[in-house]
Amino acid sequence: MSFKIRSAYFAAAVSAALTVAAVASANYKLAAPKITMRAKGPLGLKIVGNSSKLDIAEDDKSVTFTTELSSIKTGNDTRDTHMKERFEASKFNAITLTVPKDKIAKGGTIPGTLKFHGVTKPVKVVYEVNDKQHVKSHFGFNVNQHGVEEKKLCAIETTKTGCADPDVTIEVEFDLKG
Repeated sequence: MSFKIRSAYFAAAVSAALTVAAVASANYKLAAPKITMRAKGPLGLKIVGNSSKLDIAEDDKSVTFTTELSSIKTGNDTRDTHMKERFEASKFNAITLTVPKDKIAKGGTIPGTLKFHGVTKPVKVVYEVNDKQHVKSHFGFNVNQHGVEEKKLCAIETTKTGCADPDVTIEVEFDLKG
């Protein structure tokens, strides 16, 4: 059972949000999921988006976490609309993180694959699981390496003025219920 619990722990690393509409695991359920996306806008503006949408699925070899780009809210409706348009949420809404079960432990760094904007790339996920089965994780990625054009990060695309940094950090927390 501890192997299954360890595999579910890592599920927290998604995010990001994180994912093809996955079906919740038959063995484990997530409670109180919290996904936080952090990025830097023009002139060092801090951009923080939050979501509570997170699904987990598992098979014999991996655990997959999924969230939806459209579920991330920054507290600014205009920014949210621009994010959905520029990251093409109508085509690429799912953000999926998949990690191998055989690498999951009580905490540490684990390799995974992140599918964002239709492009899958490797990521390293740092995570920890406490005695109360609360999972915390984080990982970073570059949206340009996932097919998002540099100009899509700019307030004025034609002149590439007022651009956000392409590096994003995703933090995921949840309680594991078995």
